Amino acid sequence: MKFDHIGLVVADIGEYFAKFLAPVFAVPEITEIYTDNLQRSKVAFAVTENGVRIELIEPLGPDSPVAEILKRKRGGLHHLCFEAVSLDEDIARLKRHGCMMISPPKPAVAFNNRRVVFFFTPTYEVVELVEEVNAAR
Repeated sequence: MKFDHIGLVVADIGEYFAKFLAPVFAVPEITEIYTDNLQRSKVAFAVTENGVRIELIEPLGPDSPVAEILKRKRGGLHHLCFEAVSLDEDIARLKRHGCMMISPPKPAVAFNNRRVVFFFTPTYEVVELVEEVNAAR
């Protein structure tokens, strides 16, 4: 698997970008903001000068899976994402190594409807897998 991005939970994507990401890390722009009703969140992507992709995640409402993170710790690191060459095989491999699937794979609007899936690792990190661009289903 290839590293894809770091996911950060923020209260407001535009505000976080304007007040922190752009002035502190000199990130020049973010993508359009995507509304993902299946994930109950808004997302946008930024790329640092050295090519690290950062996903900014804003809850759509109090029932969003990431809303609790804002309540508990005011946002921050949510997950690491890896691009999966074979999503189904990689899901099976993570399960064999003690990872627990949070929810089944779903299409994600920010990834042109490629499927994504989230796991808790045995040490309680959250890992996302996103289906490779040219994945055959």
